[in-house]
Parts: sequence; structure tokens; C-alpha cells
Amino acid sequence: MTDHSDSTDELRSTLEALQALVSGAKAMPMSASCVVNRAEALALVDKARAAIPEPVAAAPSTDQADEIIADARARASELIAEQTVVIEAKREAEQIRSAAQDEAAGLRTETDGFVDARMASFESVLHQTLSQVQLARARLSQRSGLDDSDDQD
Repeated sequence: MTDHSDSTDELRSTLEALQALVSGAKAMPMSASCVVNRAEALALVDKARAAIPEPVAAAPSTDQADEIIADARARASELIAEQTVVIEAKREAEQIRSAAQDEAAGLRTETDGFVDARMASFESVLHQTLSQVQLARARLSQRSGLDDSDDQD
């Protein structure tokens, strides 16, 4: 932390010296320009560059930062698009599942109705058959006197 603070202090003092050099420079007549000692100004600029803290010096340039931000925005857009697709797919899947469940329930009801009708028909046939068997046995019993033997079974 001290190293960073020292380099910041050195950078500030170098920039102040550069400001003093430009402020104290001889003005050009009838102009906003001034005459500055080139060697002295460049030496102060080099000193300022050398005093830039390492994290700042290692930071990407503005163009690189803009490119990184643009890439990040593009990736964010892709992720949003993917998320939108996923949300839409889930919504559509839910609709398909709901429609399939409704269709299955309808088929189940229809099948149950069909099976019930067939069983009712079968029950009716069985009932008629049972009635005919009972009637035939009753006649046979009357004719042959089998009532006595049924009691013994």
C-alpha cells in the first residue's frame, strides 16, 4: 500500500511540475500559445509515466476497454436471447403437455365408456343366458322330478 501511495504522490508532484512549467512558459504575442522547453517537458512526461502505479499501467487501453464492453454486451444479448428461447420453449412444452393430458383424459373417458357399454351388453347376455338356464332347469325338474335330488346335493 505504501508503494502505491508513494507512486501516486510522485505522479502528482510530477504533474504539478509539468503544470508549473506550462503556466510559467513565455507567452507568444497575440496568441494563446506559449514556448516551453521541450527537453524539460518530455522529461517530466517520462517521469509521470514511470510513476503510474502498476495496476493503472496494466489496465487495458480505452479501445480495449470499449472492445471488452462491446463483447460483454454482445454476450449479454446472446444470453438474453437464449433465455428468451428457453422461456418460450418451456411455455410451449407446458402447452403441449397440457393438451396431451387433456387428450389422454378424453381418450380415457371414451375408452371407459366403450368398455362399460361392452360389459353392460355382456352382462345382459349373461343375464338372459342365466334366465334361460334357470327356466330350462325348472322345466326339467318339473318333468323329471329332479327337485328332490337337488335338495340332496
